[in-house]
Amino acid sequence: MNLQQLKVFVYTVKYKKLYLVANKLGIRQPTVTFHLNKLQEELGVPLFFTKSYHTIQLTEAGDSLYHYAQNIIYQSDEIEDLMEEFKGLKTGSISIGSTHTPATYIITPFLSQLNKEYKDLTLILDVNTSSVIIDKVKQFQLDFGIITEVNLKDEELEIITLQKDALVIVMHPNHALANKQSLTPSDLSGQPLVHHEVESVSRKLFDKWAKKHNIALNIKMQTSGSEAMKEAVKHEMGYGILSENIVSWELQNGELSMHPIPEWEYQRQIFLIRRKDKLITPAMQLFMDRLRSN
Repeated sequence: MNLQQLKVFVYTVKYKKLYLVANKLGIRQPTVTFHLNKLQEELGVPLFFTKSYHTIQLTEAGDSLYHYAQNIIYQSDEIEDLMEEFKGLKTGSISIGSTHTPATYIITPFLSQLNKEYKDLTLILDVNTSSVIIDKVKQFQLDFGIITEVNLKDEELEIITLQKDALVIVMHPNHALANKQSLTPSDLSGQPLVHHEVESVSRKLFDKWAKKHNIALNIKMQTSGSEAMKEAVKHEMGYGILSENIVSWELQNGELSMHPIPEWEYQRQIFLIRRKDKLITPAMQLFMDRLRSN
């Protein structure tokens, strides 16, 4: 017994004429007869009182089967309709993990535009550290990760470079170092610093740089959010290390001053990651195509 046989059986009971069943299913009338005979043969009981199918009258066994077969066919049709909706991107979901900077300044505006075009898509955004996002992508808990890293490599992941994400020193325009033409590493030694959380890539890179140049970091505040860091720097709590991408407005409006990090050798980039062996849904393919061309 298979689904096609049940469909033929249900439609035969419903339409009473084999040629109507054939038209409904897009098959030949002899094929309808074949499926009905095969179904009764496999079940081992007669479902109709006659073998000619000129008169469609169900036996007790046929009546009982019809009750259940209707539900099976109805649910099968629902499944097909649902899958067609996914194919047509009428529904579906995309789960994305992102580090703080891409989440705020790249992904959220992008997802907003995507949502306007595909209103029935469910969009899930998990803002976290790179290590957490990579782990969740590997554990199939997220479809994608959008993270800031340096020289990211992993055999389990497809890794696509989206754009550069250079770190710079930002400070209040009244800061003692703001008007210097250029900085040396030693200029920052002992200066009050608004720093990133311990697990962030920015924190790890800057701490590594400071250790290499024997810089004594004077951490006055630690925060996990770029916006909070910008506000702390604006209120003259110290200098900060931020992505150049996210301070352009403040620099243009004179709210912050910027210096390149002296003798900096790390090339940060924003990467899109996903598991190589994860099945790509139409919604996921749309997300990747749009993001790469954005």
